[in-house]
Amino acid sequence: MFRRVAALSSVQHARLRVLPAQDFAFARGLHMAALMQPEMVRASAVYPIVFVEEPGADSFMPVALFGLEQGANVFVDASGRWQASYVPAVVRGYPFSLVRTGRGDRHALCIDVDSDCVGESAGEPLFSGSGQPSPALEEARSYFARLRQMQVLTDAYVDALKQANLLTPFSVRAKRGDRTVDLEGCYVVNETRLDALSDQGLLALRHRGWLASTYAHVASLHQIERLS
Repeated sequence: MFRRVAALSSVQHARLRVLPAQDFAFARGLHMAALMQPEMVRASAVYPIVFVEEPGADSFMPVALFGLEQGANVFVDASGRWQASYVPAVVRGYPFSLVRTGRGDRHALCIDVDSDCVGESAGEPLFSGSGQPSPALEEARSYFARLRQMQVLTDAYVDALKQANLLTPFSVRAKRGDRTVDLEGCYVVNETRLDALSDQGLLALRHRGWLASTYAHVASLHQIERLS
């Protein structure tokens, strides 16, 4: 989805302008996207949800699957329309993204400088003549600040699943014409272990609002048939 991501700078990007995305052609090659825990229930009605390991971190991230092969998003049609009732928050934030910088909780608001939505001749400016953030940039900052809060909830949720030893490796094999497609490197909640949780363990998930997300994830795996 992103071509060339750069941390926003009032010096380097003083002349940049951004246009609203007219369609979702930019996501045509996106076969999965990160999901925040608060959006898992809604997303489960459309997409299979699995967990993948985060590079360089001893953690996992829930993701929505848009296809079984890299470079194939079955939800974006030839005209760039998104053929589903819900679009994940990280996709809606394009061409902006929030990228972790180094250790700890430091993040930078970035932009895809090679996006068709970004240029110097058309659209809303990102900075004023004095280098101050424009209304368009402040709106993007506000959006990703809310997304960052959702990410904190998601990290806590995934950590609870890990502590309860609920995640287990998962792979998918599907037929695409005369080819066999294998999707590996995914994890799912083990239903047997979930059912074996103590009443206290189940209540702990429910009190944090995580039990609904967990069952939504389990139910969403039936959506894999739609992708294959």
